[in-house]
Amino acid sequence: MKKRRMLLLTSRNISSLVVDTLCDQAEQNIAIACFYFDYASQKEQSPTNMLGSLLKQVVSGLEEVPEHIVRAFKGGKRFIGGRGLQLSQIVELLEITLSSQRTFLCIDALDECIAAHRPKVLSSLRQILQKSPDTRIFLTGRAHVRGEIESRLGRMIGALFISPKKEDIYGYLRARLDEDTNPDAMDDCLEADILKKIPETVSEMYVRRTTTIRSLPRLFTDRCTSRFLLVSLNIDAVLQETTIYRRRQRLKAMTAGLGLGDGYKITLERIKAQGGEKARLGMAALMWICYSERPLSVDELCQALAVEIGSPDFSPDNVPPISTLLGCCQGLVIVEKTRASNIPLKARPKVRLVHFSLKEYLCAHPDIFAGAHSTIAETCLTYLNSQHINSIPLALDDTRDVPFLEYASAYWGSHARRGLSDRAKSLALKLFSRYGNHISARALLENQVECPWIFGPPEGDFVFTGLHCASIFGIVELASTFIEMEDCDLNQKDIAGFTPLLWAAQFGHEGVVELLLAQKNVDPELPDIQDNGSPLWWAAFNGHEGVLKLLLAREDVDPERRDNSGRTPFSHAAGNGHEGILKLLLQAPKGVSPDTIDNEGRTPLSHAARREDEGVVELLLAQSDVNPDRPDNGGRSPLHYAARWGNKGVVEQLLRQDGVDLDRRDEYGSTPLKGAIARGRVAVARLLRAHGATTANTL
Repeated sequence: MKKRRMLLLTSRNISSLVVDTLCDQAEQNIAIACFYFDYASQKEQSPTNMLGSLLKQVVSGLEEVPEHIVRAFKGGKRFIGGRGLQLSQIVELLEITLSSQRTFLCIDALDECIAAHRPKVLSSLRQILQKSPDTRIFLTGRAHVRGEIESRLGRMIGALFISPKKEDIYGYLRARLDEDTNPDAMDDCLEADILKKIPETVSEMYVRRTTTIRSLPRLFTDRCTSRFLLVSLNIDAVLQETTIYRRRQRLKAMTAGLGLGDGYKITLERIKAQGGEKARLGMAALMWICYSERPLSVDELCQALAVEIGSPDFSPDNVPPISTLLGCCQGLVIVEKTRASNIPLKARPKVRLVHFSLKEYLCAHPDIFAGAHSTIAETCLTYLNSQHINSIPLALDDTRDVPFLEYASAYWGSHARRGLSDRAKSLALKLFSRYGNHISARALLENQVECPWIFGPPEGDFVFTGLHCASIFGIVELASTFIEMEDCDLNQKDIAGFTPLLWAAQFGHEGVVELLLAQKNVDPELPDIQDNGSPLWWAAFNGHEGVLKLLLAREDVDPERRDNSGRTPFSHAAGNGHEGILKLLLQAPKGVSPDTIDNEGRTPLSHAARREDEGVVELLLAQSDVNPDRPDNGGRSPLHYAARWGNKGVVEQLLRQDGVDLDRRDEYGSTPLKGAIARGRVAVARLLRAHGATTANTL
């Protein structure tokens, strides 16, 4: 098997150095997979997406896709349009795949992962390490996540402090002074003061890296505010001045306590001082990168900055070169490096702020970019309404010449919801007037929601209205405008088989749901064509409590309506860990059964036992009519699922219940203990044996 080199999703110096070293020194049959958490794309970087990315990288280096992975993905195709794997499934696939090979997993900037997601990420990594002893992990993150990492990974990690040496700082400053483009504004005395005072005024940076503990080297990095970043900002500010006097005054201001915030302020002033188009481009680029819904590629940003709001057409000749743009930003914007060539649009190099603290600074001073979301929404809508985009046929597959199309189509509404100006509203209504045959409608469906097609739109009419779009984005004002139209069909299903109410319920937009339910002609029970799920089903599935309350208040809504797999909203809420939804359903006027059986014979408790969510299991077990030992069609009880997935806390809860059969065999003759041993759930297996399970070999 050839040595696998995986794409590094970060441009951070430390992580780049580690991965470069791994790739250069790696032996045969060693896999290297990397993931970079980015504050600008936190919403997209869920534990499922993060671990799914690692799995994809590992599998891409294999000569043949393992059969267990093929089976898992085929299982997801049972649903119309397909359905992604759950987190627990991905973890198990990684365990199995990594157990037979040596692997390095590099995970950068864990501190920029949403705090609520970190426990699942770390718990999943722990499960993988327990099952795959030849797996090594490199983690980076700021100081505040170290305790969390240590509590989740325990003795599997170690730490080593690394601090930049003074000679490194001096060497950097000396190199910058040698590159001074205005040497007449420098003398020996000023140069000596720069080399002495700038290192003294910057805050210290620490980087932690793990030592090797026994046979498990686990790496952890603590990235405090970058010392070199502040040095760079300070020397830039000094060298920007044009006389010895002004440079000395700038240096004196730094000695008085200039920090990163002051450094950013000075650099922003320099950007504005460029005047004219350079100042506009520099500030506009910072605004887009700071407030975009996800990281932007170089091509996307450059096209966005070429749009003239309100113009009827878009000129490709107005797109600024990235080199010009970076110069206008005075070092505050960088382009991430990539190893790949001929990469798809979504994977092209991204532009980002020079440091995460710059975003924190800009967000803490909203006056810098007043009305940013309105401006971005107007820009996106102007682009989509341009003749340049209107001329694109709906069936076009190659959109490389219009890289901004996907972002503008999929996210203009997210910005408009935060700031809908009169101009944005007018532009949105103009777009909706031709939405039934517009490339942006297809782009929205393909990139933001699941669609019933994979390689292009289906044959026949492309049904998708402005009301469907307004419901997806949750923009009440636009939805209200459409509802007032005489020919508006509130119950019309679009090309994906969804009504406006289904979209609003799926995404948790309470305002639009309330607006639609107030209309006398709306049918609150119409299901989608993929799962046969009602609006209440979708609200329960995704955990939207506010929407669920609105629907439960209706007498014509059935809280136990089943989908194509025979599952109720209660069953999906249990399986997805939505404890609040379960409580609302149990308290509903009509009431629900907490022990319903789906087409596979599984109960809500059976689905919940697969998750490491003890609160949901405790709630279900507290219901008098819940059978804690009910087997499914394959003979597997909730204890089978909890043991198989290694959920020790859930196993303990089930073992405390009367009537739970420790040695129940499924259709293949496997008991909970055998299932735990087969999947390496050592702690669970020992717990079961301690309670008397005997139908398996000794550990």
